[in-house]
Amino acid sequence: MAGSGRAEERLENIESVEPILSALRSVSQAGMQAARRRAEGAERYGRDLLALAGWLPEQDRKRADEEEGEVRPGTLLIALGSDRGLCGPFNQHVVEALADQLADVKEEGRSAEIWALGLRLRYPLAELGIRPERGERFTEGSVPNFERAYQLAEGIQAGVRQGWYDRVLLILNRQLRADRTRTGVEQLLPLELEEEGMVRDSWPPPILETDPAGLRDRIRRQALEVNLYRYLLRSSAAEHAARFYLLEDAAQNMDRLTEELEMEVQLARQQAITTEMMDLIAAAGLIKS
Repeated sequence: MAGSGRAEERLENIESVEPILSALRSVSQAGMQAARRRAEGAERYGRDLLALAGWLPEQDRKRADEEEGEVRPGTLLIALGSDRGLCGPFNQHVVEALADQLADVKEEGRSAEIWALGLRLRYPLAELGIRPERGERFTEGSVPNFERAYQLAEGIQAGVRQGWYDRVLLILNRQLRADRTRTGVEQLLPLELEEEGMVRDSWPPPILETDPAGLRDRIRRQALEVNLYRYLLRSSAAEHAARFYLLEDAAQNMDRLTEELEMEVQLARQQAITTEMMDLIAAAGLIKS
């Protein structure tokens, strides 16, 4: 019965772990759904802002180009990782994509500044010898809030005003399907405005009662904040999805292991009963021992 005892002990361990595993799956699924819902709303609002910007004149952009001078600004690379584990190669994929993008930027002859958002990015970054200028948590809660995007956008705009960089790229994981994510690069700045011809063909045109240049600058700031918020949410949804399906696989493996252990215990008990019956029969003299 020694083998049966070990199997029963393992079954007890599995039964004690199962509620924790189920709770973690529920939390990950709720976080994934919440992040996806918020991202969809932010995406709609961001599109409206960019479409509205298509009505406004380009004078402020040309003036900014003239003031840049001869020094060529660099590129800001922002890697979006995670603060928590149990998400497989989520952070490793981000760091590998960041390294590739960093090599491309240097090949262009541009300087690069790196922000690493996510505590779990520190170790894979250190392994590749990449030292970010800014490294911090991805978010305080389960899902990023708009205040987090606003704070990051303020730092980005400060660097743009100082002339440190004129291009901002995000390296993040995005959820393609329910159980699949892809690591990619998204351009945050310069903003990709909607096709102006499509916007200006609509009727009636909007009535502008303020300075168009100032209005355009404000819309651009808001579009930057909203788009950054959308990408933070997309990355958060991908993180929760990776964790959920990793836990789902673990639950399925646990179910298979439970069935095997239950079968092992059952066979061990049957063998023990058979042995006892044979001993009784032998003791009664019905068969030779």
